[in-house]
Amino acid sequence: MRNILIVFLLISALVTTAAELKITVLTDLHLTPGNADDKLMPQLVEEINGNDTDLVVVTGDITNRGSDAELQNVHRQLSGIRKPLYVLSGNHETNWSESAGQTFVRLWGQERFAVKNKGVVLIGFPTGPYLKMGDGYVRSEDVAFLKESLKRLAGAGKPVIVFCHYPLAGELGNGPAIAEILRKYNVLGIVSGHTHEQFRQRIYGLESIVCRPLTDWHKTHGYNLLRTDGKTLEAVEKRLGGEILAFKRRDPVEVKPFPPEAPLPDHVEVTLLHADPASVFTGAAATENGVYYGTSDGRFVALSPEDGRVLWEKQLGSPLYSTPAAYDGTVAIGTTSAPDGQEGGGGIAFFSERARKLLHWQATPAPVIGGGCATENELYIGGGSRSFYRVDANGSCIKASGEGFGSMQGRPAVGEGVVVFGAWDTNLYALDADTLELRWKWNNGKSQILYSPGNVNPVIAGGQAIIVAPDRFMTAIDLKTGKTIWRSNAYKVRESLGRSVDGSTVYAKTMDGELIAVETGRSEFTLKWVCDLKFGYEHAPCPILESDGVVYAGSRNGVIAAVDADSGTLLWRFRGGDSAVNDFSRSPDGAIYATLIEGKIYRIRD
Repeated sequence: MRNILIVFLLISALVTTAAELKITVLTDLHLTPGNADDKLMPQLVEEINGNDTDLVVVTGDITNRGSDAELQNVHRQLSGIRKPLYVLSGNHETNWSESAGQTFVRLWGQERFAVKNKGVVLIGFPTGPYLKMGDGYVRSEDVAFLKESLKRLAGAGKPVIVFCHYPLAGELGNGPAIAEILRKYNVLGIVSGHTHEQFRQRIYGLESIVCRPLTDWHKTHGYNLLRTDGKTLEAVEKRLGGEILAFKRRDPVEVKPFPPEAPLPDHVEVTLLHADPASVFTGAAATENGVYYGTSDGRFVALSPEDGRVLWEKQLGSPLYSTPAAYDGTVAIGTTSAPDGQEGGGGIAFFSERARKLLHWQATPAPVIGGGCATENELYIGGGSRSFYRVDANGSCIKASGEGFGSMQGRPAVGEGVVVFGAWDTNLYALDADTLELRWKWNNGKSQILYSPGNVNPVIAGGQAIIVAPDRFMTAIDLKTGKTIWRSNAYKVRESLGRSVDGSTVYAKTMDGELIAVETGRSEFTLKWVCDLKFGYEHAPCPILESDGVVYAGSRNGVIAAVDADSGTLLWRFRGGDSAVNDFSRSPDGAIYATLIEGKIYRIRD
């Protein structure tokens, strides 16, 4: 009876108080042209146009995989709303985007917003993850936008409502840091989605409203309504075409600091070489002359390997996601747009290490997201989608495009006369390393695009190509024929793989936070050892690296673990921050370099 009275009072308030700010919130629409959710949109738009809310906010996951066709479709559907509309991206737009997020910005004109309506400040920002599986993370430029917007609009205790896709707790790597910023202001609530559940909760001392998806687990359809008088923020669920229901409340969540790590062994030195002001989603290329990486604000940076000084940097336009590759005095990086004076939907920029200038520019039809694999004097790299390239140090290029490859996020492998790479079109491809003619293509038999080997780093060894992919299988494929030799899901692996220096072993990180070592060249899955890295639940796709008998693995929350390659014994752990480790690289002098999303570049000497 009490709940019925609460709902009645909320309905009355939403309907009768004209001076108050009223907001419709949509989240997790998951539209693909023609799917069940897509067919609900005309009714949803009509109902929103007929209610008395002042504006509409959409907090992400508007599509299933962020393709251009899906984004154009949902933009057309949402354009029918005849009210001020603010749209944010979710992980389904930023994780698999074939345009590196540029189509979203082109359609909606912005990635974030900060406005004032009826005396209430409304701020929204994206939370990633960006172009690979992992936790969400608020980029450095979005943190700066949040701070500036609060300072400009929210002084003197003005009420604030914040919108983003991820709740602050759980899967948002720097959620505690964002909460610390917001607690200094009069924040009425953090409004988010992502969980496909609906509840209210105090998270890190802030009132949080986690909203329902268009279609929930119980196959009900609906959205949420907010009302504020500038002092409190109330929320209800609105079933599509039906009733209004109250929210349930969950127990509060407090910040739990990570326990300290054990001291490093005396012979191990981990140094913070550099902290970049932007976020970093690439690994690093390390040579005798420099350590090279890309940033979220489009800078290609060269550091001194000795003291971390910035030797030089070049602005390449849009955010960089492609891990650089170095060969024959050249360092190359894929870009998501064409720099000034160049052409293409993206491209590959080749720089001279010594001259510190652009040597060559290879335009590509789409943004280049994945990294390249460098041999002694050649680079193999995907062209984002629809093309694949082999480029030598003089800029001479061979292009393969006959297959119309899907978007590529991983790094190819080259060996035994073949180059192997995966794409977000369900296929793994093998091309002749000299001619780039197709040798074979393989898929796991699943039509679901999100099970594709699109962000894999294949291993070539013992006449086999070995991958781990989102289908959570490790698979060995005959390098000559493309036939499956074996598949195993004995361990829940996903996208994090590496090989031993001698090629006898592959290493994979499991979603349970373990590292497994598996023999190559065998006719069946042959386990050598298992090491508990003590990572817990784990899905960051950081590649594995072996160097000098030590195997390096990185976690979703900034931990680097070192394991003895022979015995599988955990040697040490080091926490470098609160964001995912992107990748590891080895320099000619044996130093290991690791980058973290929060912009930290570490050097490891053992």
